[in-house]
Amino acid sequence: MTILSVVQNVCLAVGLDKPDVVLSSTDREMQEMVRIANEVASRIRDAEFDWQTLQAIKTLTGDGVTETFALPDDYARMQTTARLWSSRWSWGLEHISDSDRWLETLAVPVVPVSGQWIIYGDQIHILPICQATETVRFFYISKNVVKPATGDNKPAFTADDDTFRLSERALELGMIWQYRSQKGVASDDDETNFDRALYTAMNNDSGSKPVVSGNARKQFPGVKTAFPYTVGGQ
Repeated sequence: MTILSVVQNVCLAVGLDKPDVVLSSTDREMQEMVRIANEVASRIRDAEFDWQTLQAIKTLTGDGVTETFALPDDYARMQTTARLWSSRWSWGLEHISDSDRWLETLAVPVVPVSGQWIIYGDQIHILPICQATETVRFFYISKNVVKPATGDNKPAFTADDDTFRLSERALELGMIWQYRSQKGVASDDDETNFDRALYTAMNNDSGSKPVVSGNARKQFPGVKTAFPYTVGGQ
C-alpha cells in the first residue's frame, strides 16, 4: 500500500475529501497529512522494539592505527541489547556506557583483557585499537523506514508511490489519532487502536514462537555467558 492509499484511508476516516495526490499537493490539509505521516512513521520506528526489517549489520575493519569509526549513514540507533563482535576476541566487546569510565580507560595505563567500546561524537570508539585486518561487526537499526518505487530506502515520505516498510495499519491508525488529536477531537479509542496495532505488529515481527518440550534451561534477560566454553577436568 502506497502512502497515497494510506492518506486516502485516513482522510475518509477523519471526514476529509479523498485526495488524488498528497506529496505534490499545495493544500494545507495534505501538507499536514505529510507531516503527520512522517512523524508517526518515526514514532513507530523508534518504539522500544528492534524491528527485524530495519536491522542491518555494519562491519568495521581495523588498520592498527584507527580508534574511531563513523556510524553508518542510515544509523538510527543500536539494538536494545547491542554487542560488538571482533574477529580478535572469542567474546563480545564490553560496552562502556559511562563517559567517566571511558576517560579512566584512557588515563590509566592498563590494557583491557578484552575490547571495549563507546559511542560519542557520532562515532564508535574502540580500545585497544583494532589490529590491521581485524573486523568488528554489530547490528544496528536503520532510520530508513520508507521504500521508494525505485532506488534506495529513505527516512521520510517524498513521493506518492512510497511505501512504509513497517506496519501500514499502525501507520494509518496512528495518523488518525494524531490528526484528531491536533484538532482537539481525539478520543481514547483512537490511541487504543493505534497501541493495539503497534503491539500486534511487534508481536508478529519476530516470526513464529517455538514450542519447547521438557525442562528447558532458564534464561535471564541481559545475562551473558561468562566463559562460553566447556571446562575440562583431569
